[in-house]
Amino acid sequence: MRYPLRTGMTLSVILLLFLAFNLVWVVKLPDLRQDFSQQQTNTLSPAALHLLTTLESPLDFYYFNSSIPAKKSILKHYAKRVEEKLRAFEHAANGRINLHIIDPTPFSEDAYKAGLYGLRDQPGFFGLIGAREGQTAQRIESFNPENEPLLEYEISHLITQLLHPEPAIVGLLSGLPAGASIEPLVLELHRHFDLLELEPTADHVPSRIKTLMLVHPRGLPEKTLYAIDQFVLGGGKLLMFIDPLDKGGSKTTSSATRLDALLAGWGVSMPSNKVLVDPTYAPSEHQPATFTLPRQAMNTRDVSTWKLGTVTVSNSGALFSLDKSRAIFTPLLHSSRQSLLIDSDAVGSALPTRGEPHVIAARLEGPAYSAFADGFGGRPPGLQKAAQIHVVVVADTDMLSEPPGESARNANKLFVMNALDNLAAPQALADIRPRAVAGHSLKLLAKRREAAERAYRDQAAELERRLARTEKEWQRLNPDVTALGTESVDTSTQLQALNKERLRLPMELHTLKNTLYAPVQRLERNVKLLVIVPLPALLCLIAWGLFRRRRRRWPVPPSAFY
Repeated sequence: MRYPLRTGMTLSVILLLFLAFNLVWVVKLPDLRQDFSQQQTNTLSPAALHLLTTLESPLDFYYFNSSIPAKKSILKHYAKRVEEKLRAFEHAANGRINLHIIDPTPFSEDAYKAGLYGLRDQPGFFGLIGAREGQTAQRIESFNPENEPLLEYEISHLITQLLHPEPAIVGLLSGLPAGASIEPLVLELHRHFDLLELEPTADHVPSRIKTLMLVHPRGLPEKTLYAIDQFVLGGGKLLMFIDPLDKGGSKTTSSATRLDALLAGWGVSMPSNKVLVDPTYAPSEHQPATFTLPRQAMNTRDVSTWKLGTVTVSNSGALFSLDKSRAIFTPLLHSSRQSLLIDSDAVGSALPTRGEPHVIAARLEGPAYSAFADGFGGRPPGLQKAAQIHVVVVADTDMLSEPPGESARNANKLFVMNALDNLAAPQALADIRPRAVAGHSLKLLAKRREAAERAYRDQAAELERRLARTEKEWQRLNPDVTALGTESVDTSTQLQALNKERLRLPMELHTLKNTLYAPVQRLERNVKLLVIVPLPALLCLIAWGLFRRRRRRWPVPPSAFY
């Protein structure tokens, strides 16, 4: 009897001491935090910590996260990571950020407030409201797991908007001919920025402009190219849209040479009169030079593609990094592996079957040199080099004015806005780079997945083109009509054949995808089992060993001897 009683009393005393410690002493201990994630994703970067030091007044964060059963598992896991990131911001701000976590139930006052502030219900709310006294509230209407590498930037962007609500000053310089209007985009730029439009013959960039958007420099005179050269070398940030074709017909040989030298000084080249065609992403085989880039054709870890689903380009060129350049060349948009760079007058003719991916847009950062080593216009040479430039080059101008469809125009506008907003951002925000997310696949698994994706793209391209043609023909023969009451049903032989194709081709695509991805899925399942099973099994083995050891030490009751 004494042994069980003594054991019970000992456990009771330990429990009371544990409760007393938590109630009295835990609140007096320092707040110690340790990030055990593989990529240190719960630890803020030095740039984000520097941004928080600029806070002069407290901010309030209202994190709306609906815990509803209908929410997908991946969103639930990501919601937890967002909360951890927000808590890291709150902790690093030393009392200057107050985080409020809200679970808005349906039809509640919290749900009403979430909708009032413009958060998206899809289903349930998953967004953030930032408030600062005396300033307009800012929101992230919905967090997206696909943007996890940009999560730190996304929250920092909201903080920056609260600290600097005034629009950034951006200059616009266009060499497009009079017939090529980008007026809808210009109106959108005026809404978001303090936009200053410069004359095409400008010989300098005003000092108040720190970020410049340049469109079609082939149509600009040499003195304007010299002004751009000095602006970039002097620390100005540039977003340039350059067309491979001479649209205006007014380009001189000297201007063309200067423009090529300007690009070469930044470490990039773009062949003129060469057009990119992409049969994989082109909606029609009759217009292979006009195509829509999906999400997988973008650099999803760059701010320029933030919240972006597609981008439509037309008669675009291709960018190449120069071998001798020391500038960092980061592709932002690229074509498929079936794309080809051909002469502009060969568009529409028979194309070779083999191609390769080409870069359509790129970010340039690093050392650069002037294209005007001898100065210009009799003036002595200006700046000749810079240790760090910030330039985004896009090998297309048609995307600013001609993308078909309202959704394509909005997507292209968003790409321009993202790039300009990032270039014009305060340095404390611009220094924040995308973070690698925790839980990346093993290298072998990543290579297998990439190989399966490449094989699927190669083998599914023809099926997808046939399906697109079939759908287009089906819509032509079976258009939507307005009818009163009932209407007759067309069951012609041609429609029946088309409908069979509409059913068969998606099934073939689904079967092809399952076949190619099956080995990858088996490998993923084996990796998960390898990671998940050993730890519980080891803990069970340790517990069983401790139980056996303690059982041997238990005293034998006296009745056992009788």
